[in-house]
Parts: sequence; C-alpha cells; structure tokens
Amino acid sequence: MERLRSILSPALRLGCTADFEADSLPVDDLPDWFVAVSSPDGERAPDFARNGRDGYTDRTAGRPWELQNWLYRFDPDEDSRGWEWWDITQAGPSRVHVWVDSWGESFFGSQDLLWAAYAAGALHVDGPTIKRSAAWAAEVADGNFDAP
Repeated sequence: MERLRSILSPALRLGCTADFEADSLPVDDLPDWFVAVSSPDGERAPDFARNGRDGYTDRTAGRPWELQNWLYRFDPDEDSRGWEWWDITQAGPSRVHVWVDSWGESFFGSQDLLWAAYAAGALHVDGPTIKRSAAWAAEVADGNFDAP
C-alpha cells in the first residue's frame, strides 16, 4: 500500500502542476526503485519491483511502461487514463483493494494502474471489478482503512 501511494501521489501532483507540453516531466519526487524499474535497465531495481515487472509482462504480454510515458498519462487533458485515484484499503494479511473512480464506465483503460500495482510489488492483481462506492464505505466502516 505504501509503495503504491509513493508513486501515485507524486504522479497525481504532477497532473496538477506540471507543464505537459515539455519534453519530459520531473521525476525527483518519485521513489528511486520506481524510476529504476521503469527504465530500460530495470535490473537495477529491487527484487520486489523486478518481480512485479515480470508479473505485469506475464499478465499483459506487453512491455513494462517507460517512466515518462507513464507520467504523461496524468496529463489532465489526456483522456486515455480511464480512472481517478480514490483509495487503497487492507483486505487481508496480504491483500489490498485499490479503489478508483471510473466515472461510471464498466470498462476503462487501466494498464497504467496495473503497471503501478505490479511495480509496487503486487504478486497478483484481479480485476478491475466495478463496485459501488457503498462497498468502499463498508470496508472502511469495518476498520480496513489505512489513511494516507
């Protein structure tokens, strides 16, 4: 949970502050491990991130996301990112629920979010699964809430 927040928080801040007309976006606020796993030489990344990179490519049959390409998905004028960050909650000893708003769409682009989850150390990712906000509220009410 902490690692996923550590990459999404700076990316979301960039969405509010960065000049997306620039050739590249600043990466200073991103954790070194995420910068490393998102580089062509991802072997410098820690084991959890490299394993996540492999999990992502196994699941999607695609390539890992290049850092700048991933960051540009947070451009407020970019409509290919089909989700907005909401929360993450503990759902068990080694399981979390990632909550995003898909603006009511039953299908939405989520490869960038999937990359973030795997790069942060997820071993397996189910979904996305569409749920109403009441499911999140019930989980939070049950005490499965870890405030950012």
